[in-house]
Amino acid sequence: MKRLNKTILSLLFLGFSASFTAQQTELDHSNMREGEDVEYCVTHKKMMEMLKDPVKMKIWQAEQAAMEKSKEDGTLTVAPRGVVYKIPIVFHVLHNGGNENLSTAQIMDALDILNRDFRLQNTDANNVVSAFQGMPADSEIEFVLATKAPDGTCFSGITRTQSPLTVEGTSGGSGQVNAIANGNDVYNGTWRERDYLNIFICKEIGGAAGYTYNPFGGGTGMSGIWVLSNYVGSIGTSSVGTSRTLTHEVGHWLNLSHTWGGNNNPGNASSCSTDDGVSDTPNTIGVTACILGENSCGPLANVENYMDYSYCSKMYTQGQVDRMRNALNSSSGGRNNLWTTANLTARGATGNPDLCAAEFQADQQVICTGDLIEFTDESFHGVTGWDWTFTGGTPSTSTSQSPQVTYTSLGSFDVKLVVSDGVNSDTITKTNFVTVTIPGIGQALPFQEHFESGIFPPNGITINNPDGGIAWELDSNASVSPSHSISLDNLNSTNYGTIDEVILPFLDLSSNTSSPFMKFKWAYAKSVSIYTDEMIVQLSTDCGTTWSQIFYKNHANLVTGPTQTTPFIPDSSQWRDALINLSAYAAESYVLIKIMNVTDGGNFLYIDDIAIGDVDLSAEEIINENNFSIYPNPSNGIFAVSFETLTARNITLLVADGQIIRKITTSSQKIEFNQLAAGIYFVNVEENGVSLIKKVIIQ
Repeated sequence: MKRLNKTILSLLFLGFSASFTAQQTELDHSNMREGEDVEYCVTHKKMMEMLKDPVKMKIWQAEQAAMEKSKEDGTLTVAPRGVVYKIPIVFHVLHNGGNENLSTAQIMDALDILNRDFRLQNTDANNVVSAFQGMPADSEIEFVLATKAPDGTCFSGITRTQSPLTVEGTSGGSGQVNAIANGNDVYNGTWRERDYLNIFICKEIGGAAGYTYNPFGGGTGMSGIWVLSNYVGSIGTSSVGTSRTLTHEVGHWLNLSHTWGGNNNPGNASSCSTDDGVSDTPNTIGVTACILGENSCGPLANVENYMDYSYCSKMYTQGQVDRMRNALNSSSGGRNNLWTTANLTARGATGNPDLCAAEFQADQQVICTGDLIEFTDESFHGVTGWDWTFTGGTPSTSTSQSPQVTYTSLGSFDVKLVVSDGVNSDTITKTNFVTVTIPGIGQALPFQEHFESGIFPPNGITINNPDGGIAWELDSNASVSPSHSISLDNLNSTNYGTIDEVILPFLDLSSNTSSPFMKFKWAYAKSVSIYTDEMIVQLSTDCGTTWSQIFYKNHANLVTGPTQTTPFIPDSSQWRDALINLSAYAAESYVLIKIMNVTDGGNFLYIDDIAIGDVDLSAEEIINENNFSIYPNPSNGIFAVSFETLTARNITLLVADGQIIRKITTSSQKIEFNQLAAGIYFVNVEENGVSLIKKVIIQ
């Protein structure tokens, strides 16, 4: 039952994690799909903004007129049915180290969905309402990853650019495109829209889930489709409910309007008198949910059309297919070069790219003796054979695609990979790629991190995101000082039990003059009372081979703000202090510490102002460190006392007149008391000479 409830909540609040960063954007709630907090599509708004320029308006009007005339007079030549148009596509990922830096697997999933929908290979098209049975059409348009950049550089079809502009979508996208053009990891320059279909994946695009521009030959030279990172594909940060956004936007990019006409106003009765320029899509007001019986304009609406806003879209009509294929052939609009043989060859999008680059990565590069490294092949394209050489490693060679290797000798070691596709081969050697050390001397204390450098993750800190989905990321919505914190979005995560980690650099705790402490601030709220995300701090003295838990919070111990089904953004009063005594490790000179989030579908967890060192503690702070929980309270005679750490302490149970009922010394994190008569009791905890007393009621 719990997971069913979480699914309902996920549907109600899809897309928020990408929209809340744009709080200053004025949003049109009538242009949102039911339950979402972003405008699903603003293509027509973007077109109207662009056409305020009288020069561009003149060009666009002339192009549209020429396109219509060429259809009418028969001069527009379109390939007959059976001929498939192939279009080179490039995914440009604009990120700032957060989960908007989508995995390759999620991007490939999006490409598969796009091709599935355009080629009518989606099985749900067999289940359209009876009035439209037999109408879903195969567009015979396919999208092929480009493998050559404008200068001929071989690449994977994906570019990545790190920039804070990933959340700056209010400028109309020009700043984001410029950041990609000038800073991506493949080719710095213009990726012309006449050569590629460019997909710009960003964290925020001005309050929308996606937008593009209809065919327009007077473009800037680098245009395409803007889409939110959590509306790409159906896995990772996205979901099935948001997975067809690209199908919708590519329809616009190929000259389709919404089914209710050329505006962004679904549900408006005036749309009954407008048209989308396609004869076999009935006039409609447009829907924002799957309302299959919609007939406000008279005829039954084609609600399941990709160009409507329903959650059950699954088809294009033949009229829409014809309009898209016409756009690919018209000399107006700039789409007719994309599918030509010359362009496909120049962009490496023939579908059978040659092997052109060996590449690999590893899950870690700095390890201690005896640790295991997993290597991952990232070569492209069509690799069928691998020949690894691991200097200093065991094994020293491998033919596996993703080998695991241990190192027992100290030093820095090369790794070599030779890949083959059966005909061609390529080699890459990374010099001193692996560094093997022994527990030695870490970074001297004090250590501080306030997440204000603008770089994420900050130098020395590692973000571990094992599932490739929602991860720790830089956050400007809430902070202690002055403007940034880090957050983990448990609200939109459905990978229950997933652990995401913030790993600090190796530290020398022995560099302190007295007992070291760790301090940080956190904020958290639940989405539903029964969900309990967890925050854990662990410490390792053996290079991460084994870990000890030194801090733990869940349920009421973790909560700092009210339960809410909207994303939690704490105010200044909703932060709590974590204080961890590290004196047991004061002699350790090579320590790893990590802060972990275990998701259960709750709400956002925030961390800020991490400090480790010789902390001058007040009595109040020591008492806070000794903080403990009693539950249930009131009790029927049995209750437990729960602590955050394993530190030794004296625990005394007293009645109201001061009589001692029980006294123990323990380092356990949980103690139970039972068989108590009704009345008022007090639990006194003493540690490091400081006491904290709490009341418990037995009913």
